[in-house]
Amino acid sequence: MSIEVSEEVKKKICELISTPGIGIEDISKEVNLDYDTVMKTLSEEYFKYNLDHGRSLCCRF
Repeated sequence: MSIEVSEEVKKKICELISTPGIGIEDISKEVNLDYDTVMKTLSEEYFKYNLDHGRSLCCRF
């Protein structure tokens, strides 16, 4: 079973995850989704935008 997450909710999740002191459990309560759905959304965004690219560039030296 797959839950469709709207772009608005994805944006809200990304805003909340970048806020210091807010955990995944807090985000799942805020957007009314279960923990696994929030984690799946975050991982999709991570791979979609290759968020590790900057770290891999700066850590080469």
